[in-house]
Amino acid sequence: RMVRLVRLLRAVPELMVLLKGVAVSCRSVFWTLCLLLILIYVFAVAFKLITANNSLGETYFKTVPTAMATLLLPGLLPDVADPVFDMGRVHFFYAALFLGFIVLGTITVMNMLIGVMVEGVNAVAIVEREALSIAFVKSELENLLKIFGKTTADQIVEEDLDSVFMSSAGAVVAERVGLDMVGFAEVAQFHLFNGRKAVSFMDL
Repeated sequence: RMVRLVRLLRAVPELMVLLKGVAVSCRSVFWTLCLLLILIYVFAVAFKLITANNSLGETYFKTVPTAMATLLLPGLLPDVADPVFDMGRVHFFYAALFLGFIVLGTITVMNMLIGVMVEGVNAVAIVEREALSIAFVKSELENLLKIFGKTTADQIVEEDLDSVFMSSAGAVVAERVGLDMVGFAEVAQFHLFNGRKAVSFMDL
């Protein structure tokens, strides 16, 4: 079974990435739970003291552990409070194991799923923005070349680009698309026209 699990992890590298993410986040999750435990303990002691002489204290805050269980389960995890209490009446280990599953399954993995989905949407948004920016720059360059009597089918020499981008219309287009004129000239000189007399529009 372990060999099959290893083969599965090799066949699906994304699953290995998620498992490594869980392992990396375990330290942060642990200290977060410690902070939560301290917070619950402080409020449990406070509720134990202020409800010592009324029926509320006898029902929910009779002892500090009982008060902590009340704050944790009905307070923070109300959906699983009844099953945990039922398991705890049988044996403490069952309730602790069930809470461990809740922490790993709901708090850790489900929140990681949300993070993965947000990251995926963000990656798609970045790709789409880049595609729109490229299309916009391409359209502006086409319009600029038309002003100087060039089409996308014509070959473009270095002097053509110099005359286009040194013009007032070229400066306006460069500012509109956020193009660095000096940087573009260096790229054109050393990469586009390196050993070539002319380039096509698609090379731009």
